[in-house]
Amino acid sequence: MDDDRDALVATPAMRLRSEEVRALQAEEAAGRVGGTTVVTNGLGHALYFSKRLIPHLPAGALDGEMSPVRLHVGVYSYRPEALERYVATPASELETLEGLEQLRFLAAGVPVAVVDVQTPPFALRELNNPEDVAAIEQALEEAGLE
Repeated sequence: MDDDRDALVATPAMRLRSEEVRALQAEEAAGRVGGTTVVTNGLGHALYFSKRLIPHLPAGALDGEMSPVRLHVGVYSYRPEALERYVATPASELETLEGLEQLRFLAAGVPVAVVDVQTPPFALRELNNPEDVAAIEQALEEAGLE
């Protein structure tokens, strides 16, 4: 936030490997909630967060190892003004529909800086559903992170 004085909130995101996006697509097709994704403007400020995969992926978008999809990590830093505006702003329809509190900042016009962080060398899994636990435990074991 020292580098972006306009940002009142900052949060990390990382690029997903194409295989991880395919796994999220399969979860969506099965009707399950996957990871939260984010798209940004040219300044690196969030345009939108969604529990759906964004941006749209045309044919060929997943041909390389890394995808254009950025997974929101889910931690934040705030300036006091951001929290004051958050409390003063009612939940928007989009916040309620998506179930994502960070959308209230966007609805209130609060700039959210998205900081790119390095994708770890092991497969990423999120805990969004009770049935995710076994796959996460397996991924942690395979990565040597028991």
